Amino acid sequence: MAKKSKLSFVCSECGSNHPRWAGQCSSCHQWNSIVEFREASVVSTPTTANKGYSVSDAGLEKLSAVSDVKIDRFKTGSAELDRVLGGGIVLGSIVLISGAPGSGKSTLLIDVLSKLSKIGPALYVSGEESKKQIKDRADRLKLNLDNIDIMTTGDVELITQTALHHNHKFVIVDSVQTCYLNSVESSPGGVTQVKESAALLSRFSKENGVTTLLAVHETKDGSNIAGPQTLSHIGDATLKLSREADSKYRTLRALKNRFGSAEEVGTLAMMPTGLKDVTNPSAIFLEQSIEASGNIAYASAEAGRTLLVNIQALVDSTTSEKPQRGVVGVDYRRLTTLLAVINKRMGIYIGDQDIYINVVGGIKLHDETGADLPMLLSLLSSFRDKIYSNTTVAFGEVGLSGEVRAVGMGHERIKEAIRNGFDTIIVPKKNYSPKLKKEGVRIVPVENVNDLMQFID
Repeated sequence: MAKKSKLSFVCSECGSNHPRWAGQCSSCHQWNSIVEFREASVVSTPTTANKGYSVSDAGLEKLSAVSDVKIDRFKTGSAELDRVLGGGIVLGSIVLISGAPGSGKSTLLIDVLSKLSKIGPALYVSGEESKKQIKDRADRLKLNLDNIDIMTTGDVELITQTALHHNHKFVIVDSVQTCYLNSVESSPGGVTQVKESAALLSRFSKENGVTTLLAVHETKDGSNIAGPQTLSHIGDATLKLSREADSKYRTLRALKNRFGSAEEVGTLAMMPTGLKDVTNPSAIFLEQSIEASGNIAYASAEAGRTLLVNIQALVDSTTSEKPQRGVVGVDYRRLTTLLAVINKRMGIYIGDQDIYINVVGGIKLHDETGADLPMLLSLLSSFRDKIYSNTTVAFGEVGLSGEVRAVGMGHERIKEAIRNGFDTIIVPKKNYSPKLKKEGVRIVPVENVNDLMQFID
């Protein structure tokens, strides 16, 4: 006897469940996105029964006795992707790649599959594009397609049976929102369909040692992957491909990684022949550096990767009753805090001026305390019309007492600056080490904001 369908309320934007209808989703804060959803009963077949997301092994043994055979990894052909994954893609894993429309998910996936197909048979499954469209893209990218099979369907049971029958070692499904199980009485993209389809693909991958990559849609605001929250738990790794302000560049982040660090960031460039690795992303944001007052470089360490960017400030006499403030890429509250420190601890009052701060290249530094020191230097540089050399870089947190505090990855930031040709590096005293000295490079440790007067007088 079939079970009665369960009535629930689901957010159409983020997929979160609610006990009752509400005007605003408590998870993603979207208005009028919660809809009534009658979850269809799932027929109890071997393929759709609730078995979890991985291989079932109820045998009891000591954890210390579990085989410690090294995890097999495959190189994807992209050094940036391999690094974000922790050294390559793991055999039998399931990887989710999310991104906004046009970010390059399909381009990245077909390129990766072409490289992996040299290792073993590969299958490309699409529920969004025709075979002709995918072939045209692959031809434009000049990829080797000899060992890639293709099918356009969303039937997950057919996909797994085909992959098993033809002994495919690598499978790409684009996208999971188009997948469905015939035993689930709802349309593709629904909460139950997405959850059950991803769960079946995950079990299939782990039971048969098939490496699977799933393209996943994301919500309107780009903050989360679209679909039920359980989708994030099903994948072994969840990656996010983002388009930067300059549409040529893409940033690849690991939101989750069971086989490596989730702090890695990769940089790619969209070229006529596909997404290509950017081995020195700092050069992207420094290529338009000019010598002018208010300009200084900052050694960022976002998500564990050192990146050099330009910070610009403009301080000018106001023409209105209330001074104007404008910030792009930094937290407005940090700007007001620095203005108070400059006034109280350095005796320099610029609060009556129009003040603008910009991080070149569209980079966002909202959570980086290390940007305090270069921001303060750029403000004073513009106010005093003092020009720094474009080979000057700084980093450090500024406290309310005027002290300059150390920040994480200090040595890595200094080494990256030296590697990129900077010869004057202003750092917190506690981040300084004599071992970092190099001929032709001046590393200036500072302990208090008043130590910066040597750069602005």
